Amino acid sequence: MGRRHIEYVNASGECQLAGICDPDPGAAGLAAHVDAPFFLDALEALDLASPDGAIIAAPTQLHEELALACIRRGIAPLVEKPVTAALDEGQRVVDEAAGADVPVLVGHHRRYHPRIRRLWKLVKGGAIGSLIGVSLLWAVKKPDAYYDVVWRTRAGGGPVLTNLIHEIDTLRYICGEITRVYAATSSATRGFEVEDSAAIILNFAGGAVGSVFLSDATPSPWSYELTMFENRSYAHVAGNCAFFFGAEGSLAFPRMELWRYPSGDSAGWEHPLEREQHGPQDADPLAAQLAHFCRVIRREETPLVSGEEGLRTLAATLAVLSSGSEGRPVELQPV
Repeated sequence: MGRRHIEYVNASGECQLAGICDPDPGAAGLAAHVDAPFFLDALEALDLASPDGAIIAAPTQLHEELALACIRRGIAPLVEKPVTAALDEGQRVVDEAAGADVPVLVGHHRRYHPRIRRLWKLVKGGAIGSLIGVSLLWAVKKPDAYYDVVWRTRAGGGPVLTNLIHEIDTLRYICGEITRVYAATSSATRGFEVEDSAAIILNFAGGAVGSVFLSDATPSPWSYELTMFENRSYAHVAGNCAFFFGAEGSLAFPRMELWRYPSGDSAGWEHPLEREQHGPQDADPLAAQLAHFCRVIRREETPLVSGEEGLRTLAATLAVLSSGSEGRPVELQPV
């Protein structure tokens, strides 16, 4: 993600790269290639480069330390997801940012995708009536070599924290706060310490319910990555991976198919449904996120995904792992 962010910064007309920091000296070649100052130490980079903003694309366990270092210098950070490794760490970041009046943006970039924004407008605008429920699939076959990296086979390295956190954030954005999580997780297919599959039931604050099936061990076309055509490194399939159900209609995502009766007087399974297409023009969400970050730095906009928002998404995602390991529902408290 660090390399991708560098590409977007260099392609942007709104900002420029103040420097690259990496404890691996081998990254100096990348810095030379893009003609940017290179630093081995993060604090030295912040002090000598004096950036207006910093993108933190380091391992998750370093997010708190680096975000606090930015905040204490008045530098706005964009922190890649998850905001931190643990909830208490995230709360410290949120508290210090509030005390220093420094904005924090969390890198849940999907919220900037035109299809996600359109989905939000349709659901929040009442196109399907009051929300009843949602059903989401995230099922892919990760290459076996993906797990040659040892940390990915251990707790915290599986698809819940790596992948499902994106879906959790999207569901929170579209459906409202998650109040209860009941999950069953399994590692039976790959046999690692970390989960490879999960089935999850969600309750939302407005009364809607949801279901999610997650697996990174099955050949399947039903996932955000394979249906959204966002990341060209994935094989793509035209189809849907999420379904939103309301009292007056339903929506299939990402093909943005709205199904409802043409007249409210003719509602019921004996009447034909009408399909409407609502797909907007696609655009790169990471480019949109960077443009937004520049406006956040200039204090022209408040963060779309603030530290608090990132913390709520992390809490709901960690609740999936807790429920799966403990075999009981987890009630979520307001963050």
